[in-house]
Order: sequence, then structure tokens, then C-alpha cells
Amino acid sequence: MTRELIITNGDSAAGSLMEARLAEEVLPWRDVLHEGPVPDVGDLGTLSELRTRWLASIFWADYDEALEGVMSRDSLLADNESFDRLSLWFEHDLYDQLQLIQILSYMADNPRRDGELYLLQADDYLGRLSPDDMIEISPNAGHVTSSQLVLAKAAWWAFSQDTPETWAKLLNEDISALPYLKPTVIRMLEELPGKDGLSRTERQILQTINDGSGQVGPLFGASQKLEDAIFMGDWSFFTRLQNLATSLKPAIYGLGSDGFSPSMSEDERKAFFNRELRLNDFGRALLDGEEDFAAHNEIDFWWGGTLVTNDDLWRWDGDKGVLMNG
Repeated sequence: MTRELIITNGDSAAGSLMEARLAEEVLPWRDVLHEGPVPDVGDLGTLSELRTRWLASIFWADYDEALEGVMSRDSLLADNESFDRLSLWFEHDLYDQLQLIQILSYMADNPRRDGELYLLQADDYLGRLSPDDMIEISPNAGHVTSSQLVLAKAAWWAFSQDTPETWAKLLNEDISALPYLKPTVIRMLEELPGKDGLSRTERQILQTINDGSGQVGPLFGASQKLEDAIFMGDWSFFTRLQNLATSLKPAIYGLGSDGFSPSMSEDERKAFFNRELRLNDFGRALLDGEEDFAAHNEIDFWWGGTLVTNDDLWRWDGDKGVLMNG
């Protein structure tokens, strides 16, 4: 019997895959690579430790527990040749595609001797599929090609650089070997500030509130409907929301100073989700293209390997498809 290891995006997909009995072991990758630092540090272990420390610093995870989990994950990946076959199951969205290029980049540097490396890319959300659905699509897995490995390594390296320039240049190259990479490159660039100082996610939040979906609870789902491929979890979303509400010059009111926290009690969570949000004059001016959020507020966040700040302010003009600094 063939011993197979499947690596996929998260626990929901992993659970269905295990129920479908498609592999001896299923490994959920989990890391939210579109958030926080992803610098070029040379090896997976060093990056995993750095990522874990960052997640703990923003209270998304307990450091010791998260580090134990990520070390176990990395160890299983390193031991993939103890399985007869390694298969990667990932979706079309930004969250999955960043995980995919990270793993393929690792495999480019650490190739399997038998070549038994497979890839299944889905244009639907794996976490929503039943075990029977998983069985039905399993024949779509195909051998990973050398061109896919080379491209993934180049893309992962570009993502980890200290400016987004190399990542943006991927749009001028033939990256069709990974069919969902081009929209991934664009969607990640859209998380840089635009001419208005807002990321696409922040702009969609303001637009959704302006359109009448101002209650915090439904706001996440309503905003995500504006995505071509949904990729963002609620913690990431509410971090963006809190930034718009509590910055030096906020764009919305009604959220209060205490933002979303995983440690909230049930009553606190209910009260948070019931809050009604409205745009203030600044928020409306931002939507009308008459203001610049970055001109009035502190910008300080990681975008892959790039630290974006007011002093090193990388922007993406989506209308013109142009990367700018300043």
C-alpha cells in the first residue's frame, strides 16, 4: 500500500482529507503569510521561529505552544521521503498560494529522490468540500514539474525581499506554470497602500460601511464578497478595521477603543459584533479620493520581507499597475 503525505492549507481541509482516507497523514500548513514579517533568512527553521515570535507578539498565539506545533510541522516536511508520495493540495487564493510557493521553494532545494511529488490546485475552497468531494477531485493531482519548482523558488525569493519591486516584476514574466500565481501577485500588491493610503482591504471596509453594512458582525462577510478569491480570516480583517477606527486620524466611528481579541468573553464578543459603524468626514473623503490616510497616520507593517513605513512608503496604483515609493 502506498504511504502518502498530503500537505494542505488548514485544519478544515485536513479533516475532510483524513476522513476520505486519501493519505496516511495530512499536514495542515496554517501560516498566514500575507501577515507579518517574511524576510529572506536563509532556511525554513529560522523563518518559522521568527514567524512564531511575531504571532506571539501580537497575541495571535502562545509562543511555546505555537513553536512546538511549527517545529513538528517542519520536521514532518523534512521527513517527507519516509512516505512513498508527497502531494500538495492548495486553493487559488492568496493565503494558499503563498503557502504553496513556500513549500515548492523548499522542495526545489530539497528534491525527493524518487520524484514522487504531486500538486492538486483547486479553484474552489477546500475547507468547504466533503470527504466525498475530496475523493472525486483526487485524480486531478499531477506531477510537479521542474518549471513549477523553478518559478516557485523565484517567486518565494521575490516575496521575501526588502522591497516589493522584484515581486511586482513577476507580472512582466511568464509565470503561467503556476496558473494562480499572477492573481496572487496582484492581490498581494493591492495590500500595499494606494494613492489614498489605503490597502484594498481597508478600502473595501469603508465602501461596505458606506453602502449600509455598518454592523460589525456582518461586515466581514459583506466585505469579503468584494473579493475574487476570499483569503482573509477574521482576525486579520478586524485588525484592519481597528486600524481604521483607532488611528491618529480615524476614518470610522462606533467601534470603540477595545478591538477584537481572541480572549474576549462570549458577552464581550456579542457586544463587539453588534456595534454600528459609520464613516466620518475623513472616511468619506478617502472614498472620494480626496484624502490620503498615510499623510495623517502612522504606517508601520510588514508586507512579505518589506517593512512598509511612512519613511519608506511603498504604494501600488492598481489603476495604472504601477509600484511607487513615497
